[in-house]
Amino acid sequence: MSVIWDNVTDVVYLTLTDTLFPLTFRQAITGRSTRSGPSRPPQDPTSVAARFLTEYEESYGTTHPNFFAGGYSAALNKAKNDLRFLVVYLHSDEHDATDSFCRDTLTDSELLSYLRTNDILVWGGDVKETEGFQGSSSTKMVLIDRIEGPSTSEQIIQRLTQQISRHSGSLERLRSDRRERELAREIRQQQDDAYEQSLRADREKARKQKEAHEAAERQRLEYERIEAEKVAALERKERHLKFLFENLPEEPPAGEGGCARLSFKLWNGERVIRRFRGMESVENVYVFIETIEFRENGSKADLQTDAEEFVGYEHEYDFVLISPFPRTKVTDRKKLIKDEPSLWPSASLVVELVEEGVEDDVE
Repeated sequence: MSVIWDNVTDVVYLTLTDTLFPLTFRQAITGRSTRSGPSRPPQDPTSVAARFLTEYEESYGTTHPNFFAGGYSAALNKAKNDLRFLVVYLHSDEHDATDSFCRDTLTDSELLSYLRTNDILVWGGDVKETEGFQGSSSTKMVLIDRIEGPSTSEQIIQRLTQQISRHSGSLERLRSDRRERELAREIRQQQDDAYEQSLRADREKARKQKEAHEAAERQRLEYERIEAEKVAALERKERHLKFLFENLPEEPPAGEGGCARLSFKLWNGERVIRRFRGMESVENVYVFIETIEFRENGSKADLQTDAEEFVGYEHEYDFVLISPFPRTKVTDRKKLIKDEPSLWPSASLVVELVEEGVEDDVE
């Protein structure tokens, strides 16, 4: 049994080798053998390890140390990464004491319990395999202990305990250093995560602010567009009404025949009387009332607006003419005045405003 200390990685390895194997441990690991005969070519370490375990269990059963399922170099790296002790068993069928060692020593419950309790990694390999001779080229090994000759489980436990006690302090310092590094790395990771989270939050806040600003800007532009359309519509309406006002036929003289005399009670209580020719349309009566503010003394008499007819423009009146006795709405504006019984030959009418949003049959 050999114990090796790795000066490069500061990882402790324990190596167990069969008793009378004729090579030194260094020769076994490096593959430099004085035995004659061709050597086997290198093989896949995992396959070799699996074959060793199968052949071992066929010969000695399943009670044995928990051999690492991989090559020797992989076992070294595993021990180094996990900061664990490594026991290496090199098996030789040529040795006379191999059977008793495997059946008695390596099946001992105290030894197996000791290996598990101390979390010792165990690797086994056959010396006739090339894998059993291969070491880690990147790892510098220094021999610190070796057991040769028949050994009982008690002797192995005693030697392992001595070496573990001797090197556990160094290994614990390594573990402590690693814990500190991992803690520092975890703290840095937490800080990085917190920074990234804060950065994401800032970006999300900026994104929402940008979206809110863009939405407000769109709303402002939409409001301005609607208001501009309202102003344009109002201007178009005023220009069109002035056109209707200027193109409305003049009131016929009092002596002209074929005319209707209409009296209007406006929404403000004022009463207006006007004569219309019977051949005029009812539309002209509505135009007269609608443009009454453009006449002399009206609120729009001095409005500086150019008259313009807008083709396709349909003016919506916000009032309806009512004949009160009986109450009748005069809505067919396409009729001639002489054909509308509510107007011909004379009538007293009420100009009734239509509430906004209330549907009516005004055409």
